[in-house]
This record gives sequence, structure tokens and C-alpha cells, in this order.
Amino acid sequence: MSETSNVHFPLAVLLRDGEAICDAADKYAADLGARLPAGYAAEARTLLGKVTTGDTAQKGGVATVGTLTQEQNAKLQVVQDKLTGVRDTAKRAFKGSDVKLREEFQVGVNKPSDMASVLQRARIVLAASQKADNATALAGKGWVAADTAAFAAAIQALDSTDATQKTAKAGKKGTTADRNQQANDLYEHLLTIQNAANLQWPVRDSANTVVRAEFRLDTFPPSGGTKKKATTTPLTSPK
Repeated sequence: MSETSNVHFPLAVLLRDGEAICDAADKYAADLGARLPAGYAAEARTLLGKVTTGDTAQKGGVATVGTLTQEQNAKLQVVQDKLTGVRDTAKRAFKGSDVKLREEFQVGVNKPSDMASVLQRARIVLAASQKADNATALAGKGWVAADTAAFAAAIQALDSTDATQKTAKAGKKGTTADRNQQANDLYEHLLTIQNAANLQWPVRDSANTVVRAEFRLDTFPPSGGTKKKATTTPLTSPK
């Protein structure tokens, strides 16, 4: 299940001001003790660490997917080169056999172009090139057993990369959902700590100005941070 974000401002702000609010909660623990559940400030500190770590993991997931896409493209090119080679050879070896060329060697069949379809066509052509009679005819035109073996290896390499990329994408979604859930929990903890501090040191008393600033009571959350209910808008990480 996807966890949406309740935080409508940059993650960097949540982490920066969250650190300050946690520091203030520790500093004034004796004064806030009666207003907060036992261990509440410590929970906020733990969540702060988890959100920081989770953000790093989420960015790592994005990088992994990007790298795999580049690797996938490189391996796809190898498969396409081998596919073109065996098709061109088949057109010479089986000249005039239009049905055979189209059905077994997929000559003229280039769509759909999604990865699953490309791999399916490549496997059909590979199977055709591995048939004994076809292999003999292909060898007579220059496509030898080593080429077929290299073609098979290229298909396997691309298939493995495609599966790994799907796993990485799933992992990226997981780390994003985890981070958002932890950020939501942290945000709620920080707002509760602030509420306790606001009750303990009300704004009407000018002597409370400094301590209120330590709890970021006049600056956090930033304008607009609590106006909206949760939507599918994700946290905005600093660039």
C-alpha cells in the first residue's frame, strides 16, 4: 500500500527544524514532562534519524533504476545487433521462403516495441536458428554455432537486467512509501511537541520569546505546510 505524504514543504525543512525542535524538547524536558507521553521526545528523535536514513535510501533507489536503464539499453543494443545479423543471414539462406522468414525469423516483425515483446521475438528467432536444418543452412551463409551461442547469451543478459530493473523499481516504491510514513510520523510528533511548548510558554508573555524560538513556534511549519489535507503529492527533497 502506498503511503502518501502529509508534509507540503521541502524535506530539508522538516529535517532542519525537526532537529532544532528535538534539541529544545531535550533541553526543556523537565518543563514538558507532564504535557507529553513518556518517551515521546525520544521517539521524535528516533524518527528524525529514520527519515534522514530513509531519504538517503530512496535517492539510492532512484540512482539504481537509472543505472539499470542505461545497462539495459546497452544490452538491448547487443540483442538487436545479433537479431539483425541472423535475420539478414536467414534472408540469404532461405531466399523466397517468405512464410518461414516471417514466422521463424520474424523478418518484418518489429512491433510492439516494449521490452517483453522484443525478448519474445528474439527467443523465437533464437529457437529457429538452433534447429538443426536451419543451423546448417545459416552456417552456409556465414552464421555459425558461435554466433547462435552469443545470441542466446545476449538474450539471457538482457532478460536478467530487465528482471533486476523491475525489482529495483519495486524497491524504490517501497523505500519512498517507508520514508513518507516515517516523515508523517515525525511531523505529527513535532507538531505535538510544539503544541505542548505553546501551552507551557504562551505567546502573550514576552519573556517566552527566546524559548518559543527554540521550538520554532513562529516559523515551523512554514506557510502552507498545514493548510492542506494529505494528497498524493510526495515530499520534495532538496536538489
